Amino acid sequence: MTKHDSRPNLLFVFSDQHRWCDIGCYGNDQVITPNLDAFSKKATQVENCIANCPVCVPSRGIMLTGMYPLQHGAAGNDLPMYDNVETMGNVLLNHGYTTGYIGKWHLAGIPRDQFIPAGTRRFGFQEWKVANCTHNYLNAYYDDEENKRHPIQGYDAIEQTNLALDFIERHHDKSWGLVLSWGPPHDPYHAVPKSFLDKYEQTEIRMRPNVTDQSVQIKDKLYLSKKQIKENIKGYYAHISALDEQFGRLIRKLEHTGQLSNTIIVYTSDHGDMLGSQGMTNKQLPYEESIKVPLLVYWQGKTIPMKREELIGLVDLPVSILGMMGLEFKDSTVVGQDLHGLFIDPNAKGRDYCYIFELTACHQATNRGTLEWRGIRTDRYTFAKHVYDPAGWLLFDNIADPYQLNNVVNEPALIEIRDELEAKLKQEVTIHDYMLPWKEIVGRVGLKERWEESELYFQAIQMNKSLMPPIVKTQ
Repeated sequence: MTKHDSRPNLLFVFSDQHRWCDIGCYGNDQVITPNLDAFSKKATQVENCIANCPVCVPSRGIMLTGMYPLQHGAAGNDLPMYDNVETMGNVLLNHGYTTGYIGKWHLAGIPRDQFIPAGTRRFGFQEWKVANCTHNYLNAYYDDEENKRHPIQGYDAIEQTNLALDFIERHHDKSWGLVLSWGPPHDPYHAVPKSFLDKYEQTEIRMRPNVTDQSVQIKDKLYLSKKQIKENIKGYYAHISALDEQFGRLIRKLEHTGQLSNTIIVYTSDHGDMLGSQGMTNKQLPYEESIKVPLLVYWQGKTIPMKREELIGLVDLPVSILGMMGLEFKDSTVVGQDLHGLFIDPNAKGRDYCYIFELTACHQATNRGTLEWRGIRTDRYTFAKHVYDPAGWLLFDNIADPYQLNNVVNEPALIEIRDELEAKLKQEVTIHDYMLPWKEIVGRVGLKERWEESELYFQAIQMNKSLMPPIVKTQ
């Protein structure tokens, strides 16, 4: 059956914790990504896509709503979105699209393995093949529309892609919008099929110049050697290669079903991964490895095949993609800008700057001493400050110092620049936020009870782990 509706489909694919610099098309010649590299040659490749709040849950909410976390409610890891928030799924459904969401959700709060009931809590997504949150990639599951739980045999990203291929095939005669959310390359780094790990067995990993001799380990304040960091990067690359293979399968399915010419395809991630840079692991930091993510956008005959240096924030992405489709959010509190001109017009302009922040010093951030911070990322500078300290914390000139090795926050020659960035930051905080410790903010915005429930939940998990008997190795 031929599709009579000329409106474009949307395939919105994003992974978890994939930093921008670890794809071949972004300049990394060690990671194996032939499908994404080929796709980039015909897509718009954005070089400066910024994760405004570089941690899983708040960023996922940002990507679906065009709102900052204090607006959409999922302001810290394992806090749920507000019921009345409008997502891309709601917009597409309200305009007659068949909608679906497959993969990691992580916007329902605690417990992480809960079923998510049909109705408003699925935010406009009709077809539903979702796990709220699991990083057990080799022993995972998904819950379907009827809340029936299905175990996944093997690597979960492969089965999630199988489900996406089925969705694309079944709805070839309709206008559809599908979000496919993969859990990798988020750690555990080696929970990936051996065939992908083997691709890097003989690779001598080249680390970024800002990787120090020791990198803080998140849980027990141990330290990782450079050798251990390299092994983690091998696993990280293996995950990325596995996802690249799945991405290629999606493109081929669109080709074989005659839908490639009228499907907008997006690939991005919710935030990056430090992987030893600046002596840190994971995310929740204002450094490039944490806040910069890949962004590839393609619509045959519409998008321009070029690299864009302009700034765009993840908060702008849902607004921009819907704008390219001729759609928009109804909610007037959406803060993302429609920058879809970046994808179709070589003369389009991006943002002057992106507001970046970490509202909550939770989980691994607390363990390594990271405090709540707010910042500004312009096309040249990164400026950040802790909420407890009126003075600046970090200032980097990202053009002169791309690896952020020289903190110039106290450089006399840059006082005027710092003051300008401080003024921009004050403006953003005044409009969208509070320059306060998190425990004070939750009381102001009505999240205190939810936050305390989340904290108790994770304290209980850690207590149970500490009470487990030690593993005894036998010969």
